[in-house]
Order: sequence, then C-alpha cells, then structure tokens
Amino acid sequence: MNKGSYLKPVILTLSALGIILSLYLTYMHFTESRAAFCAAGSDCDTVRQSGFSTIMGIPVAATGVAGYSVILIVFLIGMKKRTKWLLLYILALAGFVFSAYLTYIELFVIKATCMYCIFSAVLMTIIFIALLKAKSEYHPKLSASYIGVLSLAVAATVILGAALVQAEKTGAANSHTYDTLGPADSFQTGLAMYMADHGAVMYGSYKCPHCNQQKQMFGEAFRYIKYVECSPKGENANPSLCFAKGVMNYPTWEIDGKFYEGAMPLEQLSRITGYDGSL
Repeated sequence: MNKGSYLKPVILTLSALGIILSLYLTYMHFTESRAAFCAAGSDCDTVRQSGFSTIMGIPVAATGVAGYSVILIVFLIGMKKRTKWLLLYILALAGFVFSAYLTYIELFVIKATCMYCIFSAVLMTIIFIALLKAKSEYHPKLSASYIGVLSLAVAATVILGAALVQAEKTGAANSHTYDTLGPADSFQTGLAMYMADHGAVMYGSYKCPHCNQQKQMFGEAFRYIKYVECSPKGENANPSLCFAKGVMNYPTWEIDGKFYEGAMPLEQLSRITGYDGSL
C-alpha cells in the first residue's frame, strides 16, 4: 500500500465537505438567513454581520467555495504526480494561512467566533497536513529549503494581501467609532421621542455592527429609544424577552406589533411610524 494512498479519500471527502459548507454559508449571506445551530445573539451573528464577512464585496464564504473547488479540480485532473502535489500544496497552504488569518480576525478584532468558520479552518488544516505527509510519495526529491522558501512566499503573499484589502475595516473595528454618538438634530430627536411615545422597541446586541450603525443614525437622540439588549453579556441584557419575541436578527424593530429586521434609514422609520417631522 502506497504511503500517499490515503491522500485521495482525504482530498475528495474534505474538499467536498468544504464546498458544501461554503455554499451553505454563501446562501446564508445572500439571503440574510440564520445558519442552523446559531442562536440569536450568538457569535455567529457577530461574525456574519461584521465588515470582515466580505472581501472587496465578495462573501468570504464564496472564496471558500472557489478554494475548495480548485483543490478538488486540480486533484482530479490528470498530470504528473510531482506537479499535482506542488500545485495542491500551494493551494492548501494558501487556504490554511488565510483560514488562520480569519481566525485571528475573529478572536482579536471581531472578538467572536463562528463554529462554521472554525470547522472550515479545520478541514483546510487537515488537507494541508495530509499533503505534507504525502510529499515523500508524490515529490520525494523536492528539497526542504525549496519548500521553506516557497511556503514563506505564499504565506506572506496571502497575509499581506488580506491585510491590505481589509486594512480599513481593521482600523474601523479598533477605533471604537460606534461607541460615541454624535449630536442630534431636531428631526432625529423628534423621531426618537415620537417612537418612544408610541412604544417602538429596538432589539439588538452590543456586538452587532448594524445595531451600532442604527444608533449612529439617531446620534445622541438614541437615548430616547427603548432598546433591549439581547446578548447575555451585554449591559442590562434581557435575552429571554428577545427569545419570547422571536427575534432572530439584529437589529429588529417592533413597531405597532409588527417586526422589521435590519438597520433602517430614519426616513423609512418615519414612514413606518407615521412621524410627520414635528416635535
């Protein structure tokens, strides 16, 4: 039995799983649906709604579909074993490094983790390790120094490229711009007070970027809005109420017994509530 005989089932199985998982997450992204096993207010929401969920407008999950698909296609295409192994090694290393970068972003920038993202990172890690172990079978004469230089070049390219593309998002995430609300004009104040008088409620999470965007729209007038914190770790949290109301996405507005999901322009909230612009 060849030493690298295990590589075929590993690549085929894990690449297929990765494609299915990434397709599912891509679907969740475009439909703004909640992924299975992700409770309201969980870290899944935080990661999904963060600015890091896309790269240049493309969902990160879609890049996963592309990455796993390319690995699978290269493995299935007929070519010399040495060439195939080298191409697969480069692709798997790039995927492994990118997954590690995204995990770092989750842990230290977004400060939330998504179990689906972690599972995808594990899949890519196993593929990468399997390829490393299969080197002696597929490309025994390739020197360790060549592999080392190649690995450093690929890793540096992936990390620098991702960091440059998402530099603005990283700066915004670390600047705490959402923590300070600006001054409010008469329209913002009037709308906030009108909504408060008519029982409008906003359900959200302190970790939700879209919730913070909604607060920024009101500025200092947001203090008049009745706000319910759904994250158990948030200040004055009331997750049981959010659960009882069936709130699944943040922010969610409850206005006159109806529920509206997502951050909405003040003009839209004005139309929904019937506010005519007067104080």
